[in-house]
Amino acid sequence: MNKIVLVILQAVLQLAGSTSLRFIKSNVVALEVSDLSSFEVSLHCGEQYKGEQICWERDGESISETRNHITVTIDGLRGGNFTCHRPNRDLLNYTLLLVHPVEFSKGGVLIQSSDNLEFISCTARNYDGQFHCSWKWHQKRIQRAVVYFTAIRNSSLINCTLDSDISGLTCIDKDYCPYSEESRSINLTLFVRNLYRLEEHHRTFLIRDIVKPDKVSISKIQDDVFEWHPPETWSFPCSFFPLSYEVKVVLNNHSCDYKGSRVEKNETSKTHYNVKLKKTYTFCVRAQDPLTKNVWGDWSHYHQRKHRHTSEK
Repeated sequence: MNKIVLVILQAVLQLAGSTSLRFIKSNVVALEVSDLSSFEVSLHCGEQYKGEQICWERDGESISETRNHITVTIDGLRGGNFTCHRPNRDLLNYTLLLVHPVEFSKGGVLIQSSDNLEFISCTARNYDGQFHCSWKWHQKRIQRAVVYFTAIRNSSLINCTLDSDISGLTCIDKDYCPYSEESRSINLTLFVRNLYRLEEHHRTFLIRDIVKPDKVSISKIQDDVFEWHPPETWSFPCSFFPLSYEVKVVLNNHSCDYKGSRVEKNETSKTHYNVKLKKTYTFCVRAQDPLTKNVWGDWSHYHQRKHRHTSEK
């Protein structure tokens, strides 16, 4: 298979509006349009095939043109996967032509997080330079795909791997030093599509702003005395990477997110706590970096049932 990029020579709107071409990666081109008018695009299979008989297909369906250069019409969001072949069906080249409606509001392919209204959410479990970014697909977009992604800091590419469910990236910045001041942001770019509609999303952040400690492990050392330790994944030494803890005691079997009356809540740097309630309660703890105070970890909890069996989760 010849891997030379199938060249798009021009894009001309037939109706009102404007468009521009953007090469996303090899063999993938985005038409950035301000409206959904029809326009023509000229395709070129390759100079090395000049004079040959060329067969064209759009999404597997034959096109009547048999020249090296052809012109196709793009209507609205109907892009396509254009391939050129020899008469014996040998594939010569291809271009995936996507439509990027730049004036439209985002959210047709991905949906915003209910927590921070971002399309991409990023967290780091500690200060080792590894982080994870995730997104949520619109449930009605079933022909979805990740087209391209990149993470860059200070002009250096960060190594990222797409998760198997195509809903996240696991990245590690090997040049990151947790003992020095973090002055340059990470710039993450993500292109996703449903059918031939393309969306572009960005996140810019520092590791220290997305650090979210893992859950702590709670132990009961006396009847109503509990202790816990920093998460095993947390950075050490603790003298350089301290943690603060939010302790919460809620009556009965309410969850740790319960905000009703008679809730006992404290913030502490200690790793033990004495509950003085005589009724059944749920004891909750979560951790946070006290130097940044940006993100709380998820709750760990222990159900204390008076005069009955107790359980930890």
